[in-house]
Amino acid sequence: MRSRGTRAVALGAGTAMALAGLWTVPARAGARAVAGPYDFNGDGRRDLAIGSPDGTAAGKRAAGFVSVAYGTGSGFGTRQVVSQTSKAVPGAAEPGDRFGSSLASADFNRDGYADLAVGAPGEDAGGRADAGGVTILWGSRSGLRSATAYGESRTPGARHRFGESLTAGDIEGDGTPELIVTTPGTSTFTWLSFHTGTSSGTRSETRSGTRSEPRPGTRFGTRAETGTKPPATSGAGIRSARDVNESWVASGDVNGDGRGDVVYGWYDFDDPEVGHRRGFTLFTGTAGGRFAKGPTVYTTVHALAVGDFNGDRRADVAVGDSYDRPSTGGRVTVYPGSFLGLGRPSTIDRSTAGVPGQGVNEDDFGAALAVGDANRDGRADLAVGVPKADVGRAPDAGRAYVLFGSPAGLTGRGAQAISQSSPGIPGGAEPYDLFGAQVALLDHNGDGYADLAVGAPGENRDAGSVTVVRGGRGGLSTRGATGLSPRTFGVQSANPRLGTRLPH
Repeated sequence: MRSRGTRAVALGAGTAMALAGLWTVPARAGARAVAGPYDFNGDGRRDLAIGSPDGTAAGKRAAGFVSVAYGTGSGFGTRQVVSQTSKAVPGAAEPGDRFGSSLASADFNRDGYADLAVGAPGEDAGGRADAGGVTILWGSRSGLRSATAYGESRTPGARHRFGESLTAGDIEGDGTPELIVTTPGTSTFTWLSFHTGTSSGTRSETRSGTRSEPRPGTRFGTRAETGTKPPATSGAGIRSARDVNESWVASGDVNGDGRGDVVYGWYDFDDPEVGHRRGFTLFTGTAGGRFAKGPTVYTTVHALAVGDFNGDRRADVAVGDSYDRPSTGGRVTVYPGSFLGLGRPSTIDRSTAGVPGQGVNEDDFGAALAVGDANRDGRADLAVGVPKADVGRAPDAGRAYVLFGSPAGLTGRGAQAISQSSPGIPGGAEPYDLFGAQVALLDHNGDGYADLAVGAPGENRDAGSVTVVRGGRGGLSTRGATGLSPRTFGVQSANPRLGTRLPH
């Protein structure tokens, strides 16, 4: 869509894409506590947001859209579809915007309803192609009902792809979460901090000292903090003159100081120093709302997730590497959090004791990661996508795993694997379904156990699907598993590839 500045509008029922089965979900009475991520209507259950950046909206190919299924005590209730054709979303859909390429959620304005940030890295802005943009859909008692669009704090740049990756975290430790946004065209990330303003809006201030007032109707201002990929020749300095090809970002309190930290990963295929083309850097939050640059690890990154796998109140960093070497078919490496930043890493692959199956070349174990507590033991578990695993005679049908946390950290003990050939899973394993291309762990029915959602964007010739498996005391149970398809949401888009993006 074309940039129209930062503005907010109401998300009503008159969206250009269908709203299937829409009804009001009652909210709890009384004062509202801060909502957990993805609880858009504040009912204590996490809702499922699904990005389809390749989907067609209003005839615009790869304009993209987001489908939302609202959690209830017995499954999913309200369904909702939002695209840049929706009256609620500023601007207009254009081919290649890829709205829904990234998702993140938090109660940014602390009103008791979680909000949803949606990245559109193919957004054109200021006459510059693929400058990128981020839209925040604001939660309410009846779910997502208004929207505000944001672009780069500086002048938008061609192919900067602002919004390629998103995460949320409380960087200042003040109870107000920030939104972290990558801009791979400048090798940077930016964080946006939302604070309640006056009726005329709040001031937007950047670290360079420039100031501007948002247009009337904007509910919140922003501040930007920039982190960079380290130079190829050293571990310090600024390197914003060149771009990176891919970026990843995740957040959590890695050093245990009560403030959120940011893990920023990259791939830069033309870095002159080959060993520095892939890696990640830890940036630790400080009391002043700034970042201190921590260690950089040069390693292959295909996915990032942050969670406390051993229950020591320090988040650990999980890195997915789907290459065939050094582990056949891919691996996950976990870097324990410590007061110094990162501890000694350990690796899990399908040769690890307790992990079902056997590693096979090009399976892509570790292509997708997500964190949640599936067995409610107070320690984070890790969902791992293996989208190119063969199932029986079906090539690239895909699998998903859950690795469970323990006092010793993440191990293979008790690990579970599912595919579309598992008993109780809707449908069947078919060639090139890519089941496991995305995974998520969120508690959709409010029972305290995170449920596993698995995306299969290749299902039914790129129609795509999402399967949800319930968590419980013993881990996953495939009994009563739910299947979501484009028809579930009333979507008639060509090749929507439902399940291309899930929360992580």
